Amino acid sequence: MNDARILLVDDDVALLEALPQAILLRMERVQIDTSETATDALERITEVDYDAIVTDIKMPVMDGLALLEEIGKVRPGTPTLLITGHGEHDLAVRALRGGAYDFVAKPIDRDYFIASLERAIGMRRLDREVERQRLALERHASVLEHVDDGVFLVDDAGVIQHWNPAAAAVTGLTPSAVLGQRADDVLPDWRAVCPTIPITSVPGPGSTGARTLPFVIEGREVWLSISGVAFEDGVVYAFRNLTEERALDELKGEFVATVSHELRTPLAAIYGSAQTLLRDDIEIGEDKRQRLLQVIAQESERLSRVASDILLANRIDSGRLQLETRPLDAARLAEDVVEQMRSCFAERDDVTLELIATEPASFVAADEDKLRQVLINLVDNAVKYSPDGGAVEVRVEPNLTSLRVSVSDGGLGIPHGEQQRIFGKFYRVDPQLSRGVGGTGLGLYICRELVRRMDGRLTVSSKEGEGSTFVVELPLAAAPAAEPDAPVVQHA
Repeated sequence: MNDARILLVDDDVALLEALPQAILLRMERVQIDTSETATDALERITEVDYDAIVTDIKMPVMDGLALLEEIGKVRPGTPTLLITGHGEHDLAVRALRGGAYDFVAKPIDRDYFIASLERAIGMRRLDREVERQRLALERHASVLEHVDDGVFLVDDAGVIQHWNPAAAAVTGLTPSAVLGQRADDVLPDWRAVCPTIPITSVPGPGSTGARTLPFVIEGREVWLSISGVAFEDGVVYAFRNLTEERALDELKGEFVATVSHELRTPLAAIYGSAQTLLRDDIEIGEDKRQRLLQVIAQESERLSRVASDILLANRIDSGRLQLETRPLDAARLAEDVVEQMRSCFAERDDVTLELIATEPASFVAADEDKLRQVLINLVDNAVKYSPDGGAVEVRVEPNLTSLRVSVSDGGLGIPHGEQQRIFGKFYRVDPQLSRGVGGTGLGLYICRELVRRMDGRLTVSSKEGEGSTFVVELPLAAAPAAEPDAPVVQHA
């Protein structure tokens, strides 16, 4: 025992002189304080956290049992030994029931007394160490509550013992739902995935590389970069959610594949036509020359559209797109778009474009060029995704607070499960071009974002094989005055 501090309380001065000497003869490095009264002892106990307290039961004013009760209030963790007279078994029983660590009968068996005192001091020190570790764990847990990475602890029995808020946020599983549960019950793939997770026994930067693995949690696929640190009672796992990063990587791959195709096809046509025109060994008639030049012009325009779509999508994502919003007649704009698209698809005699406007003048607050672009894209898609021909209908319908411009076709249609995906980047209904429909897959994404920035919304209803209807809904606006104000520039 080292540096133990003991308080002896007894109104017998002779005992207070003899007992410390007996303790010091048998125990090393012990500091002993003495008090002749319980009142003085309480003052000392309030100031000093003793390793053990020894007190006589029978004392004037406040006896040992009353002092024991007060010690329980002030220092509940301090072991207290009570000294009783010979034959005072009832008092001894009351002392033990009152929380005494042990009792020693007079005349004192010094060997027994020292052994009991050493056990009491050892227990107190053990209690202090447990408390120190508990506070350290609480501090560490408090830190884990505020880290961005998900952290959870799995003990040797495979039971989850800790689950921090970041783990709950990433997985959607609350601590109450997982604590005390087996990891393989909470995480369905855990039994297969766990052996592949890198585990180290030495925590610290660079101690082990995390591995990115898929988990299916409540029907969702989540990709987690996870690693673990082993300790004597289990493993602490730390992870971060890389689902979005992985989706972004896949999106980049789709972008490269899509743009490569969209660039390669027109470039091949332009290159082939130009090489043919440059040949001196063949006679090229005027009609064929014009067709080759037309191919070069058309495919160059296609390249320009691809580049424009990519640049516009980038401006939208970066917030650098500016809209010039002013009151405009949506019915008139729809009429212009339909006439323009009729000219563009003049060769498609199997397709008819129809305009239905219930009111001649219906005004909305919008950017005219951007709304025109949206309607052209929707009509263009309606025609392209009607490879077997049919009617494409553009309908303009105002109601009390908004205006609806719908574009309907009877073409390929969109599977129900994909009707929300079509507004994402690079999505195409016919990705394999099995029906001859190409494109970057940016058109509907751009349309949705432009309509959103005009305080409207773009929706779709469709049935596979029976066609689709896209609806642009914008807030109504008052008709402009004779001299309209300058346009309001919005930074989207």
